[in-house]
Amino acid sequence: MMQKTTSPHRRRRWLIVLLLVASLVMVAAKKFFDYSAAPAKEKESDFVYPPNADQTKPTRLVLQVPPSRRLPFEQVGGYINDASHLNKTAVYGIVRITTVQDIQNALQFARDHQLKVTAAGSRHSMGGHTFVKDGLVLDMRGFNQVRLDKEHKILNVQTGATWKQLQLFLDAQGLSVKAMQSINIFTVGGTLSVNAHGIAHDPGQVAPTVRSFRILLSSGEIKNCGATENAELFHNALGGYGLMGIILDVDLDVVENEMYVWKTHYMDYQDFADYYKKNVDGNPVFGLAYGRLSMSPSTFLKETAIHTYEKTHTAVPLVPLKPPGYVWLDRFIINFSKTGDFGRRVRWTVEKYGEPRIHNCLSRNEAMSHEEGCFVSRNQEMYDSMDYLENRLRDTDILQEYFIPQEKMPQFVDGLRTVVQTNGANLINVTIRIVHKDDITTLNYAKQDMFAYVLYFNQKFDEHDGQILQKTTTDLIDLALGLDGTYYLPYQLFYSKEQLRRAYPRIDEFFAVKKTYDPEELFVNKFYEKYSK
Repeated sequence: MMQKTTSPHRRRRWLIVLLLVASLVMVAAKKFFDYSAAPAKEKESDFVYPPNADQTKPTRLVLQVPPSRRLPFEQVGGYINDASHLNKTAVYGIVRITTVQDIQNALQFARDHQLKVTAAGSRHSMGGHTFVKDGLVLDMRGFNQVRLDKEHKILNVQTGATWKQLQLFLDAQGLSVKAMQSINIFTVGGTLSVNAHGIAHDPGQVAPTVRSFRILLSSGEIKNCGATENAELFHNALGGYGLMGIILDVDLDVVENEMYVWKTHYMDYQDFADYYKKNVDGNPVFGLAYGRLSMSPSTFLKETAIHTYEKTHTAVPLVPLKPPGYVWLDRFIINFSKTGDFGRRVRWTVEKYGEPRIHNCLSRNEAMSHEEGCFVSRNQEMYDSMDYLENRLRDTDILQEYFIPQEKMPQFVDGLRTVVQTNGANLINVTIRIVHKDDITTLNYAKQDMFAYVLYFNQKFDEHDGQILQKTTTDLIDLALGLDGTYYLPYQLFYSKEQLRRAYPRIDEFFAVKKTYDPEELFVNKFYEKYSK
């Protein structure tokens, strides 16, 4: 009886197949690691957009003026960048601030040597709002003391403190911030300087939660500011991008931490505004609310989710804050969604059907409640450190925001869809937040109650992608202005002076007030350099 043998040719084919399969597995494993792994170090980029060779020329002042021994320099000379990774800029140096005296010494040093000054926290503005070429940067993150008046629910905070620090501090007291950005890594000073907003739809912006603050002017004088005390400074420094002076500390309203039932409703984008007005707006039962638009190609910017957080009808025990889980999975899904239609479809499906199962929720039994839904604390739901957005990829993610009257949502979303598809921009997320008419800040972006559309774009480190996003930005600004809307100023400086004045008709008044309090223009950033002249 003869035994069958495999021919060399057949064995070779099987070996090729196995090698191909192994190669595909290795490639897939490498991609999975690249998309899901946390960065080993801070992302660096020498690519600057818009191109500007002058801003990366080393600061020669470093060779001419030795740094003062009184100043705790953490960097002399060198470069600084922001979260866009597109704005590498040479600076005189960076001073580590821990006391008011450090700030006063730094300002005196800058006056003595004709340096411009900026204050910086996490540097997530993307247009050079926290630095300027050859300038002196004050790193405020060590200036972070906190005091609580629990009886009156007032938190006094030095402006280098982060919202994460405040959340951990307040959670132990059974309290919560009243309003903040949706990401907690930012400093309080940065938030005040842009009058930020988040998922706390009431009050929406941070400005209404500010009782008062102290500000250090270029002259060295410290002033207390509130709605009735030094009111002009109060209105201009809030949302003033650090141009009036250095805000030292602030009294903020805080509220009770609460347990909510998290629920999500899906609907057509044309029904969103009506649903919000009928069911959420002005209803005190809701503690938090926001929306999200689909990125999936089959429902692109059409299907909409509204997430609401309703106060529970029964006593549910508060649970301590805990770090979010599945960060690697969130990071993988977001990065995979950047690659094309399939990735976007997967992400929307996971968010729609999988997120409630992996969220930091109490079960109904743990909550001792008969209500259906996901039970979360106010602090837990507002606790987002953005770890899942940090990655090892050679690209960058760019934020933009547009504020549109609520009833004009369909027109804006239709226009957004057209602009993005026509220009080929890589839009990966749209969140909808609620902002209210602002009668507090001079540079107010909400002339009436509006929806804020927080757009998240991905781009490569190349000029082609930069040009796409620049055109997309100016097109969307024109779209917003045509709908009686505005756009947010903390991002890339692509807009023209005409667009700026249409969106912010009090901008020249703001610049005039700035010169009143800072006649020598000690506080200067790239935004001021470009638009004030």
